Amino acid sequence: MKDSESLSHLSDEQLIKSYNTAKGIFIGFIIVFILLIGTAVFITLKKGFGVFSVLPIVFVSILIANITNFKKLKAEMKSRNLLN
Repeated sequence: MKDSESLSHLSDEQLIKSYNTAKGIFIGFIIVFILLIGTAVFITLKKGFGVFSVLPIVFVSILIANITNFKKLKAEMKSRNLLN
């Protein structure tokens, strides 16, 4: 089953709750990702290239998945006129 189909089966209250949860997770992940990039740059400058230098690149796929899921939720909310 596609994600958009499963989102269309949710009630308005469930969709709003999922949207608010996804929004919180998305914002939290962005903050952690920025801190991760800053830490990786700092460690790379201090100690040279290492494992922590490429760690942000590994997490880019998770960031892309979060952005995609958040956009799907937002599109479903807009289609139901639930966004302010």
